[in-house]
Amino acid sequence: MGFNQCYLRDVEDLQSELTSVGLEQFVKRYSKYDSWTGSSKSMEFLESKIKQYEEIIDNTISIHNRM
Repeated sequence: MGFNQCYLRDVEDLQSELTSVGLEQFVKRYSKYDSWTGSSKSMEFLESKIKQYEEIIDNTISIHNRM
């Protein structure tokens, strides 16, 4: 069994990647790793985008359940 680790680049690079691939693809790309290393700012940025994505998904599911 392997352990997948990812080094997070600086926040500016992550923002650029987010802009080019979109929120869903960005989150899915980094969610597949077992751990991240890098600056605390990069980790905070990534965690905030994951939380944002999860809130969007939760709201979408909630709306569909009401119908």
